[in-house]
Amino acid sequence: MCGQLPAPPSFVPGALSKLTDKMDFSERLWNVLFYTLQDIIVHNFMWKELDKYYSSIKGTPVSACKIMGKTAIWLLRTYWDFDFPRPFLPNFKFVGGMHCRPAKPLPKDMERFVQSSGDAGIVVFSLGSKVKNLTTEMTTMIASALAHIPQKVVWRYSGEKPKTLGSNTRIYDWIPQNDLLGHPKTKAFVTHGGTNGIYEAIYHGVPMVGIPLFGDQPDNMVHMEAKGAAVTVKLNKITAESLRDAVSTVINDVSFKENMRRLSKIHHDRPINPLDEAVFWIEYTVRNKGAKQLRAQAHELTWFQYHSLDVLTFLLSVVLLLVFIFIGSCSLCFQGCSKKTKKKAE
Repeated sequence: MCGQLPAPPSFVPGALSKLTDKMDFSERLWNVLFYTLQDIIVHNFMWKELDKYYSSIKGTPVSACKIMGKTAIWLLRTYWDFDFPRPFLPNFKFVGGMHCRPAKPLPKDMERFVQSSGDAGIVVFSLGSKVKNLTTEMTTMIASALAHIPQKVVWRYSGEKPKTLGSNTRIYDWIPQNDLLGHPKTKAFVTHGGTNGIYEAIYHGVPMVGIPLFGDQPDNMVHMEAKGAAVTVKLNKITAESLRDAVSTVINDVSFKENMRRLSKIHHDRPINPLDEAVFWIEYTVRNKGAKQLRAQAHELTWFQYHSLDVLTFLLSVVLLLVFIFIGSCSLCFQGCSKKTKKKAE
């Protein structure tokens, strides 16, 4: 990446690769190929278009990646509760969950509905703000699945009310998602797998059922499944039974709740909360006029130098030269010995 963050493909899965840090040989092979293909595609399509755009704005040819590479401080919206361990540079700071906060009281009518769930509790269902409508077939299937679980369901959905909607399910155009996830009666969160929603679930320790739709969402859910805190249902294979079983699994199998509580503990066990940390590093960078002491020299190297290919080429040349000299010396010695043998024979 343009920030020169190290990414050994042996244990750092490529972004969107749907791999974890525990890879067998075939997965490591695919990861190396994935990195290569990703670099080729990004360079030849995305960066070329961005280079044209930035060049037209500046009036001279420029590299968008080099411009991004001049970034003084990188604030990443993940943390080790979600991400896999990997090397990172001093100017990369992980501030995942900086938008999360303690739950506030729910609106009165919503609180009454939640309290009516009794010991069974509630399930929060949201596929994000970008999903305005689903097909009639899909909403009918989802409503049918939710109608057959013992929990009450708070469903964020702005489309037409499904005919199969159960008495245990209430639809809202908008929901206070963070506050619902922080409610003591919330048992599970059905989500599309967006990073913000995942971090709210981690913050409050609520296990998840993922229905990823696009972008980084499938990869996000792979992370959460690998940590034992979620079950994923593929959108193109989802059925009422599979959705119902997934919700039942994350609620009734205590390991999901325990694993999510463990991630929540990791999330909260920090010397400073992520929002304050983000503010600190921004102010630190300003105070230190760009904080060049945190910037790796890797930005000044070519790709050939970065991978030490020039050094390897030199060492290989030296070895080949020594081998050539050795073979040449042996050849001369052999020829000398042959001549002496011939003279003695004469």
